[in-house]
Amino acid sequence: MTNAMVEHWTLSKGPLISAFVLLSLEVTGDVVERLRHENDMIDLRLKPRSDSTQDRSCSLAKPYGVGTCHPHFGELLQGAFAVKEGGCPRTVRALVSLHMPHVEGSEARATLETRRIGKFEAQVGRTGIEVRPGHFQKCEIAARLTLDALAMRNMGATLEVSTSVPEGVGMGSSTSGVVASIRAVAKAVEAYRGVRVSPAPHLQAKLAVAAERACDSLMFDCPSSAILFAHRMGKIVRVFDGALPQMLILGFDTESAKGGIGTDGLLRARYSRDQIAAFGCALALLERAIAEQSVELVGRVATFSATQSETAMQNPLKKPKFSELLRIKEETGSAGIVVAHSGTVAGLIFDPDLPGLHDRLDAAKTSISRLGFDRLCSFSTPY
Repeated sequence: MTNAMVEHWTLSKGPLISAFVLLSLEVTGDVVERLRHENDMIDLRLKPRSDSTQDRSCSLAKPYGVGTCHPHFGELLQGAFAVKEGGCPRTVRALVSLHMPHVEGSEARATLETRRIGKFEAQVGRTGIEVRPGHFQKCEIAARLTLDALAMRNMGATLEVSTSVPEGVGMGSSTSGVVASIRAVAKAVEAYRGVRVSPAPHLQAKLAVAAERACDSLMFDCPSSAILFAHRMGKIVRVFDGALPQMLILGFDTESAKGGIGTDGLLRARYSRDQIAAFGCALALLERAIAEQSVELVGRVATFSATQSETAMQNPLKKPKFSELLRIKEETGSAGIVVAHSGTVAGLIFDPDLPGLHDRLDAAKTSISRLGFDRLCSFSTPY
């Protein structure tokens, strides 16, 4: 059989996943044992190495893989949206994250422990995964689920995770670590099997949701096309017709002294019917902003979303001194305010072509510092 790219829909039987997930594999001639079409599913089995190959592998270093994932900076839009699925109306929680693909995020190194064989489960302490540091438990679960999805249920592994993303501020520290772990395990399996294993973003999203209940959209190539992502379902709700316009973001942390927010215990915001209808209007405005590459319109959407986070019917997540931030936005000519809807960071959006931009940025930095907010940073889009 010649080399081929197979898009493989497989039904994971793990305790936390019950949906079809997409996996992209490059298959070589001596690897495929069978391709069986049954209903709408392709069942792909990997042929084990010959005894001689297995004997040689015992004398080699343990198979390992390294994966990375970037952070993001809050959400331009997050809320509840009325959508239709199968002709039936449904309200879906979704978001448009502001990715930072050129900023250092998380890195994971997964090493397969070929002699650590057992009956493992996707529960902390029973995964067969030794994770370092030990508090990266979501990464531990994600690694176990990835091995299960790749038909290696009985094999253990060692997982080392490091991150440059501050925790609890709304920059995707959890998801970046989880996605890096998924990618590292896939690379380790690739080294072990001798066949390219490249988990599609849709599979990474399903695994991430299973590991942490809700995830950001960091596994998708958002710089090329912005997406509306259902973070509790792990699926794309809408792909926009293009990337976000070029913007300059002046970011800061509104509560750095408190050490961030524990999102696991965070109650979901509840919105009124009028707010849900308004989210639909904001979504339409964002589509127009992307089509016209308008920073002004993106800023209006982001400010609207930040305000809704402040005024949710139940469980709002308020930013300290939000009214002062709105004042600074107006005084400096900023197009809008972007916030982390489940974190502490926020930022002012500027049009790079705004006259007197540098003076406006200096004024904004001074005003923000006077509010007591620190950890200022700036970055640009597109990426």
